[in-house]
Amino acid sequence: MEEQAAIFATIATAIVLEASPFLLLGSLFAAVFELYAEPEALARRLPSSRPGQLLAGLFGGLLLPTCECGTVPLTRRLLAKGVSPRTALAFMLAAPVANPVVLAGTYVAFRGEWSMVLGRLAMVLVPAAALAWAAGEVPVRKLLRARLDASPHGDGCACGCGHEHHHGPAPRGLRAIPRLLALAGQEFLHMAGFLILGALAAAAVKTFLPQDLLFGLASSPVLAIAAMMLLAVLLSVCSEADAFVAAGFASFPMQAQVAFTAIGPMVDLKLLPLYFGVFARPLAVALVVVPAVSVFFLSLAWVWLGGGL
Repeated sequence: MEEQAAIFATIATAIVLEASPFLLLGSLFAAVFELYAEPEALARRLPSSRPGQLLAGLFGGLLLPTCECGTVPLTRRLLAKGVSPRTALAFMLAAPVANPVVLAGTYVAFRGEWSMVLGRLAMVLVPAAALAWAAGEVPVRKLLRARLDASPHGDGCACGCGHEHHHGPAPRGLRAIPRLLALAGQEFLHMAGFLILGALAAAAVKTFLPQDLLFGLASSPVLAIAAMMLLAVLLSVCSEADAFVAAGFASFPMQAQVAFTAIGPMVDLKLLPLYFGVFARPLAVALVVVPAVSVFFLSLAWVWLGGGL
C-alpha cells in the first residue's frame, strides 16, 4: 500500500509540475488579453466576407490566446458590438485550443507527437466552424438571453464565471504591471485547482484502478472515447494543462486521449452555466451537443481509418 501511495504521489506531482509552466504562461496571456483587448477595435478590423469572418474567428486565438472561461463574456461583448456571430462563436470555441500556448503544451505533453497536436486542433475546428457557420446569419437578439440582449450596458459582464473582468481605461507602462500580475495570479489560482484535481484523477486511475477494468475500457473504442470525454467534462481542466492530464492515461488509446483534450475546452462543468446564463437556450444546447457529437464521431473515425486501436 505504501508503494502504491508513493507511485500515486509521484505521478500526480509530475503532471502538476510539468503542466504548471504552461498554465502560468496561459494565465499571463489571459491577463494581457483581459486588460487590453478592445471589442470595438477588434470589430473594426475584421474581414467582411463570410469565409474571412469564419477564418478570423477560428484562428483568432493565434494572436489573442485566452482560456475557455474568458471567451464566453468576451463573445457576448463582441456580439453586442456588432461582430458577426460567425466570427464570435468560432473564436469562443476554437481560441482555447487554437493558440500557441496550448498547441505548444500539447506537443510537449505528448512527447513531440504531431498527430496528437493536429488531431486535437481538427476536432475543435470542425464543430467550431460548423456551429459558427450555421448561426452566422441569426440575429444577435435571438442568440443572447433576452435580459442580456436588452441590457443598456453593453459591456457589462453578467457571465457568472467568477472572474474579475476589467472595464474602463487600462493602465500603461510600469503602472500596468501590478494589475497584470493580479489578473494573472487570479487566473492561475482559479485554474490550478482544476489541474490538481485532474492530476489526482489520472494518478488514481493509473495506480489504483483494477487493470482488468482499465483494459476493458481501453480496449473498446466506443467505451474508451466516451469515458475520456465524460472525464474531461467532469474534471474541467484548463486547456493550457489538460494535455498533460490526458497523457497520464497512457493505457488509453491516443484517440481517446485527444478526445479528452478536444471536448474539455468546449464543454465542461464550468462552461455549462456560462452557456445557459449568457446565450438563448437553443444556442446553449447546440454549444453542448454539436461539439460532443462531433468529437465522439471524429475520434471513432480516426480509430477506424487507423485500423483500430
